[in-house]
Amino acid sequence: MVMEIDVPIACGGIRVAPGDWIFGDVDGVVVIRQRLAKEALRLALAKVEGEDRVRAELARGDLLKDVFARHGIL
Repeated sequence: MVMEIDVPIACGGIRVAPGDWIFGDVDGVVVIRQRLAKEALRLALAKVEGEDRVRAELARGDLLKDVFARHGIL
């Protein structure tokens, strides 16, 4: 029997509200508040772009220390 729809809940001690984004994989689950979702997505995509660039530079033979010095990420 449905008791309520579109109301905040607590799951694992974390508040989850309607519209929040939930992502999970084998390492765990994260809840992103709706008001932060666009910025979180922008930052995540920027991280992926940086990691792709680093991976490409390493694949072409650039030294790890040089790639890290250029980008500050691995």
